[in-house]
Amino acid sequence: MKPTELQPDTNRGEPSTVALLTVDEACKRLRISRWSFYQLVNRRELATIQIGRRRLVPQKAVTAFIEQRLEAIT
Repeated sequence: MKPTELQPDTNRGEPSTVALLTVDEACKRLRISRWSFYQLVNRRELATIQIGRRRLVPQKAVTAFIEQRLEAIT
Protein backbone atom coordinates (compact mmCIF):
# COMPACT_ATOMS: atom_id res chain seq x y z
CA MET A 1 0.00 0.00 0.00
CA LYS A 2 1.32 3.43 -0.92
CA PRO A 3 1.87 5.94 1.94
CA THR A 4 -0.52 8.37 0.23
CA GLU A 5 -3.43 5.96 0.50
CA LEU A 6 -5.71 6.16 3.49
CA GLN A 7 -5.45 3.29 5.88
CA PRO A 8 -8.06 2.44 8.51
CA ASP A 9 -7.03 3.18 12.08
CA THR A 10 -7.71 -0.07 13.92
CA ASN A 11 -8.19 1.75 17.23
CA ARG A 12 -10.95 4.10 16.10
CA GLY A 13 -12.07 2.79 12.74
CA GLU A 14 -11.38 6.12 11.01
CA PRO A 15 -8.89 6.72 8.19
CA SER A 16 -5.41 7.98 8.95
CA THR A 17 -2.30 8.70 6.91
CA VAL A 18 1.28 7.73 7.47
CA ALA A 19 2.77 10.20 9.95
CA LEU A 20 6.45 9.64 9.11
CA LEU A 21 7.99 9.25 5.68
CA THR A 22 11.33 7.75 4.74
CA VAL A 23 13.81 9.93 2.87
CA ASP A 24 12.94 8.15 -0.39
CA GLU A 25 9.19 8.63 0.16
CA ALA A 26 9.69 12.34 0.93
CA CYS A 27 11.83 12.75 -2.19
CA LYS A 28 9.14 11.12 -4.30
CA ARG A 29 6.42 13.32 -2.80
CA LEU A 30 8.47 16.46 -3.46
CA ARG A 31 9.80 15.11 -6.77
CA ILE A 32 13.38 16.00 -5.89
CA SER A 33 16.65 14.09 -5.69
CA ARG A 34 18.21 12.86 -2.45
CA TRP A 35 20.93 15.50 -2.90
CA SER A 36 18.32 18.27 -3.10
CA PHE A 37 16.53 16.78 -0.09
CA TYR A 38 19.65 16.91 2.06
CA GLN A 39 20.36 20.45 0.87
CA LEU A 40 16.93 21.48 2.20
CA VAL A 41 17.60 19.67 5.48
CA ASN A 42 21.02 21.31 5.89
CA ARG A 43 19.51 24.75 5.23
CA ARG A 44 16.78 23.90 7.78
CA GLU A 45 14.05 24.44 5.22
CA LEU A 46 12.63 20.95 5.77
CA ALA A 47 12.23 19.46 9.24
CA THR A 48 13.28 15.87 9.90
CA ILE A 49 13.70 13.66 12.91
CA GLN A 50 16.25 11.00 13.60
CA ILE A 51 15.42 7.72 15.30
CA GLY A 52 18.56 5.71 15.79
CA ARG A 53 20.39 5.86 12.47
CA ARG A 54 17.22 6.49 10.46
CA ARG A 55 16.19 9.94 9.29
CA LEU A 56 12.43 10.33 8.91
CA VAL A 57 10.29 13.18 7.65
CA PRO A 58 7.00 14.07 9.31
CA GLN A 59 4.20 14.26 6.74
CA LYS A 60 3.26 17.63 8.26
CA ALA A 61 6.75 18.96 7.51
CA VAL A 62 6.38 18.07 3.82
CA THR A 63 2.95 19.71 3.70
CA ALA A 64 4.23 22.83 5.51
CA PHE A 65 7.21 23.08 3.13
CA ILE A 66 4.93 22.94 0.09
CA GLU A 67 2.57 25.54 1.58
CA GLN A 68 5.48 27.89 2.33
CA ARG A 69 6.69 27.58 -1.25
CA LEU A 70 3.21 28.27 -2.59
CA GLU A 71 2.86 31.38 -0.39
CA ALA A 72 6.19 32.68 -1.70
CA ILE A 73 4.95 32.68 -5.29
CA THR A 74 1.58 34.26 -4.66
